[in-house]
Amino acid sequence: MKQTKDILKQLESQYTNIEYYYVIVEKIEENVDSNPDIAIESCKSLLEGISKFIWKQIDTSYDAVKVDKMDFHPLVRGAVNELSNFNEDLEVDFVNKINKLIVSIGEVRNRRGDISHGRLSPKEYFSDTHFSNLVMNITDNMLSYILHCFSKVSIVKELEYADNPDFNEKLDLENPFGFLSYSKALFEQDQVAYEQELQDYLDTKETEEIDV
Repeated sequence: MKQTKDILKQLESQYTNIEYYYVIVEKIEENVDSNPDIAIESCKSLLEGISKFIWKQIDTSYDAVKVDKMDFHPLVRGAVNELSNFNEDLEVDFVNKINKLIVSIGEVRNRRGDISHGRLSPKEYFSDTHFSNLVMNITDNMLSYILHCFSKVSIVKELEYADNPDFNEKLDLENPFGFLSYSKALFEQDQVAYEQELQDYLDTKETEEIDV
């Protein structure tokens, strides 16, 4: 799944938690020939997981409890539709038509999956390696396209106190505040002033790096 891995690699610097999906990609590649149904089931899990990830990043009203209860098709479709609100180049109608094919993958997974549903041995249905490779390639192409569209979205991340430990330490050293943290108090009481101080700090740091 080279295409998906390549775009995940590009997104790592912005979203460190996206590394988790490498585990599922590896599971697909490891089992595509030896355990076709495990590979197919993992493709479905990867589509679900990345759809949730994208949806959560771009929708401030994202409701994890509600989304976790959604079936496969509306979940992927919902993530794609939400993404289309941020990237008008996304061929949303085409992608949603592809979803009909993805639903078929979900149905195959429900009937033949080895992991999520316990099966008596021997199973009644088995997938062959040609089919699992087909599913893997469809998944790879679909996800790489969706992730590519997602990578073009500019997301304004809400400022978090823990994002700037060096700056916080500098503020605390320059402004002794007893047993309390001056930087933490400033962040909580006057975030506008905190952001201005942070910007001045970053500007000074950038200038010093250029001079070096």
